[in-house]
Amino acid sequence: MKISFKDRLLFTLAGLLGPWLIRLLGVLCRYKVVGGERLYKSLEDGRSAIIALWHGRMLLPVYHFRNQNISSLVSLHRDGELITRVTTKLGYVIRRGSPREGGREGFLAMSRDLKSGRTVSIFPDGPTGPRHKLRDGVLHLARISGAPIFPISFSVSSYWRVGSWDRFMIMKPFSRGVIYIGEPVVVPRRIASDGELAEHRRKIRQALIDAELEADRLMGVEEDNSGGGL
Repeated sequence: MKISFKDRLLFTLAGLLGPWLIRLLGVLCRYKVVGGERLYKSLEDGRSAIIALWHGRMLLPVYHFRNQNISSLVSLHRDGELITRVTTKLGYVIRRGSPREGGREGFLAMSRDLKSGRTVSIFPDGPTGPRHKLRDGVLHLARISGAPIFPISFSVSSYWRVGSWDRFMIMKPFSRGVIYIGEPVVVPRRIASDGELAEHRRKIRQALIDAELEADRLMGVEEDNSGGGL
C-alpha cells in the first residue's frame, strides 16, 4: 500500500488522538451489556470465540473489549491502517489481511489464535462494504476452528452518523447505550453442498442484522437496518 504524506499525517494523528477519544467517549457513555452471559459462559468453559460486528457498529464494543488480548483481523485497506493505529493502543492484537491481498496470511494467523484459545474479532462487511454484505472469511474461520460466532452490535440514545458506506455510529457524550450480544452461531466442519453453505452464510448475516435491530430496539432507535442483498 502506497502511503502519501497526507495519509501518513492522518495515520499519525489517528494513533495519537484516536485511542484517547474512544476512551473519553466510552467513559462518558452510560451503557450496559445485554446477553453478555452467552459469551462469558463460552469463555469460562475454555472455548475460543469469534466476535463478529458490522463495520459501522464497532465503536462502543471496541472500547468495551479493550485490553483483553483479543486479536482482530483488519484489512490492508487504508481504513484498516487507521483502525490498526488506534486499536493496537487499546490492547488489541492486530492481524492484517483482506480478500484482495494478504487474506491467507491473516486467516491463518486468526486460526492459530483460535486454536490457542484466544478470542478473535472480525468485521465481516469491511473494509469497503457494501453495508451488511457478509464476506465469507468469518464463515470459513468458524468452520475450520469449530469456534462459535457471537453477533454483537451497539446502539445509543444520542449519536452522530458518519456519511460513509457503513453509516458509522458515534455515541455522543452523556448518551445512554447498550451493547447487545446475540445467540452464538455454530458452523459445522462438514458442509455438503453450495446450498448448505449459502444457508449458513444467511444465518450469520441475519444474526448480525438481528443483533443490530435488537440494540436499536432497546434504545428506541428507528431506522432501516435491512442492509443490502447477498
